Amino acid sequence: MGSKERRLSYRIAFKIEVVNYAEKHGNQAAERRFGSPPTEEMIQEWRKQRKDLIKADKSKKTLRSCAPKWPKLEEYVKNWIIDHRKNGIAVSTKMILIEAKRLAIEMSITDFAGTTSWCEKFMRRNGLCMRTEITIAQKLPHEYKRKIIEFHKYVIT
Repeated sequence: MGSKERRLSYRIAFKIEVVNYAEKHGNQAAERRFGSPPTEEMIQEWRKQRKDLIKADKSKKTLRSCAPKWPKLEEYVKNWIIDHRKNGIAVSTKMILIEAKRLAIEMSITDFAGTTSWCEKFMRRNGLCMRTEITIAQKLPHEYKRKIIEFHKYVIT
């Protein structure tokens, strides 16, 4: 690839369309039909990835998803976070790490480090974010109507 050539990327929905056509008519026919940028080599690679492409989000362009190394641990931690949030308990990243390390020891996982980068990736994978619910609102005084009327009278005079 030369320095002036631009690298192309394709949506997963397009890749699936090309793969389906290639399975019926062959890779070279698919290359001729969809243009020369999706080359025969690219189509071969996409055909190998067919199962993963079908499972993936169709609006994305790549299959960049890091599968969790400890899926059971992550499932338990996610349920723990959801339970705490349902009960109105705020959950911090430190609390998540402590709970994850405790569960890792219980599950006899020896290579779990429980770093902040693991926590960030875990939360991104599971669609979680750090948030706090605001429960305390500013309360109006008991006689706010009378005070508003008094204020209006004061301003008028």
